Amino acid sequence: MSNDSIINSTASLMVFIKNTEKLYAEHKYITYAPPRIGEDRSISQNSLLHVWLTEYAAFILDKTKKSVTTGEIEGMKRAAKAGFLREHPACKQWMVHAITNPLTKESRSEYTSSASYKKGEMYLFLTYLQMVAAGDGLILESKGEFAKNQREHQGI
Repeated sequence: MSNDSIINSTASLMVFIKNTEKLYAEHKYITYAPPRIGEDRSISQNSLLHVWLTEYAAFILDKTKKSVTTGEIEGMKRAAKAGFLREHPACKQWMVHAITNPLTKESRSEYTSSASYKKGEMYLFLTYLQMVAAGDGLILESKGEFAKNQREHQGI
């Protein structure tokens, strides 16, 4: 559970000030994290992944996000999943599945759709993607459900 204080009215501002004054009077030292301005956007982790894949592809291809094609996004998605699996081979059990043709019985491996990832699996994949992009010089902004999960995980 989060200890966030939301200040969205004069009354909530006054409560925050009063509590801060009380804490300062008692401890003489308070540290606050930088505030988040505006409401959390309720973007799902899977939606954020697709936003990030588009941003990352645009960055690598040196083009605008609007000009990135569906094929380029799909290629970025597959490259990100392949990179993730190279670093985290134990995750293959949920990231890759077998596709079998019932008529021919032929089978092949394919990446599992990110829509089927569990909350923790998606969190791990998004964290990986964010770090790899940062290493390439691109900052992928945490938003929505993923940002909330990061704050909770880090105790912010």
